[in-house]
Amino acid sequence: MLRFTIRDVLWLTVVVALIVVVWWADRATINPERASLRLAQEYVDAKGRKLESKMVQVVDALDKLSASQAFYALPS
Repeated sequence: MLRFTIRDVLWLTVVVALIVVVWWADRATINPERASLRLAQEYVDAKGRKLESKMVQVVDALDKLSASQAFYALPS
């Protein structure tokens, strides 16, 4: 039969408390980083949508031009 002394229970309490403190500190640093990454992703997505709409406009404009006009209309 296993017998636990008060010292064993106190050591277990210290170990569990340290694990909880380390976990809490890790979560406290991850949440702001996660929010920052979310904002950066939203910014990149918005820029990507804007660029995509510009590309569609350019392709539509080039489709309306004849082949010879399109060659000279391309940006260098």
